[in-house]
Formats: sequence, structure tokens, C-alpha cells
Amino acid sequence: MISARVFRCVMFVPVNNPRFTERAWTRGADAYILDLEDSVPQSEKEKARSLVRETIPVVSKGGAAIFVRINHDYVEADLRGCVWPGLARIILPKTETAEDMKLCADRLTELEKERGIPVGSIEITPLIESALGAVNGYEIAAATPRCKSSRGGAGYDMAVDLGIEMFASFDQYAYTEALPTLAQMAGGVEAGGGVFVPNTSGRADQSEQAVEQARALYANHIYEATVLHPALVKPLVTGLTPKPEDTLWAKKVTHVYEKLAQDGESVTQVDGKTIDVYEYNMARRLLNWAEMCTAKDTFKERAVMKAEAEGKAAQAKLS
Repeated sequence: MISARVFRCVMFVPVNNPRFTERAWTRGADAYILDLEDSVPQSEKEKARSLVRETIPVVSKGGAAIFVRINHDYVEADLRGCVWPGLARIILPKTETAEDMKLCADRLTELEKERGIPVGSIEITPLIESALGAVNGYEIAAATPRCKSSRGGAGYDMAVDLGIEMFASFDQYAYTEALPTLAQMAGGVEAGGGVFVPNTSGRADQSEQAVEQARALYANHIYEATVLHPALVKPLVTGLTPKPEDTLWAKKVTHVYEKLAQDGESVTQVDGKTIDVYEYNMARRLLNWAEMCTAKDTFKERAVMKAEAEGKAAQAKLS
């Protein structure tokens, strides 16, 4: 059973490359996206689909959740190849309409029934990668109960669609990310809502970039990031986990405010900072997130220990 809905760092893994899939579980991400889209050449699409079923238990044995990014143009074939026990989420790229979501959801239901998977258990996360997708953000988010999160508004495909520079020193995606984020919030689903951190080099392996990204995301109460390189995993998992001093402050705020409310008051000062119902709710949210992170980390640690023990036992049998 996957512990807690915690995805501080989600890492892409090309499903057709055993060099990456066999070691992915050791990297420490909270979830992995087995990729059938951009990282897989057209000539290898069919083979890649056939690898998903056997790859899910390999990549997940460190306690991470498993997602699969399918191809927008091969929904039927990709879903048939990747809907197996252990799959938590479908990433649907280039989503532009509610119909895209409904088609995927209907096919998922058929395959869940066929393969003994609880109906409705596999989520769909749309990727907004075009102007049309951004404009239709609300309808996309509300299209199916399977949509519990939505991402996008930036990246290569959006840059191509809009004809803009991808790596700039200013936030060229400000509007295309903000518009679908508001729509997603209105639709009641979790929105990524990117926070701008300049990266003019275009490199995906800069750990110092991940440290800055984590700091910006955490400050804005956004606790999920997607990466392409394992060097970014640890900085993001660490940076998006509440620090001891943050939880101590949150506990102090909740204690003071609850006592305040009992006395019929609603505003006070703690260490020079105004505390009201807003600060109280944010403190409760942070404490809940800290508990979820602890549960996730404990789950992952136990899974890694079990996987390592099984690996040593298998080696002993061979020697």
C-alpha cells in the first residue's frame, strides 16, 4: 500500500532503458513517471508499452508511487499496455479538451474491470501544453472524478505552441501557468502553480537549481516538483519537507490561537507577528503536511530495507 499522498519529487524514467529503470528505486523520489512519450523514439513505442507491466514492481520497490505518461495520439494502445496493478496515475500530455479526459477515463474503467483493479482508483493528471488547453482549464479539471491534480502551462510544447523562448531570464509563462491554475482551483483539483526560478542554461542536472526551486515552492506552499535528473531528487525532497523549526512554530501558533478562541478572541501577537484564523489554518496545514511527509519517509525507508534484504538473499543463492 502506498503511504500518504506525498509527491515532493516526481522523476521521469524512460521505460525502455533498463539502465535507468533498474536503479530508479534507489534514487529516493516519492513517485516515478514511466515515460512512453518524449523519451521513447517512435520505432520503440510498441516495445516500451510491453515493458510497463514488468517494470512497475521494479521501480516501485523503494516505496514510490508509479505514474505513466502516455502519448496523446496513442491513448488506446498505451492504456492497454500500462494499466496494471501498482499503477497510481496516468499523465495525459497535450490535454486540450474535456473530451480528451473523458475518453481516457472511460477506457480506464474498462481496463480496471477487465484486470481486477478497483474501478476509479487510477487517477488522470492532464498536462496543459497549449494555449487551447490553458483556455479550457476548468472544463478539463471538471471532466472526471479521476482528475485530482493538473499540471502544465509551461515547458517545451507550450513554448512551441506560442512561439516563445523556452529558457529566459523572465517569467514568459506567467499567464499560461496562472490561467489553468486558477481554473483548476475553481474545479476543486490540486494545482501545481509553478513558481518562477530562472534557468537560462536549459540544463536538467543542476542540483543548486533544485535548491532554489524548492525554496521558492515551499515559501508558496507548493509541495510537488517534477524532474528529469536524479541529482535534483534529494534537494527537492529535503527542501519540500517541513523543517523542525517550522513545525515548532506551527505548534505554537495552533496552541496560542486555540486558547485565544476559547477566550472569545480572534487576533493576537506571537513573537511580534499577528496571529489570526488565517495563520492558524496555515499552521494546521503545515503540521498535517509534516505528518504526511514523516509517514511517507518511514514507508520508503522500510521498503528500501526490504528490497535491499531481498537483493542480498538473491545474491547469496547465486553464490
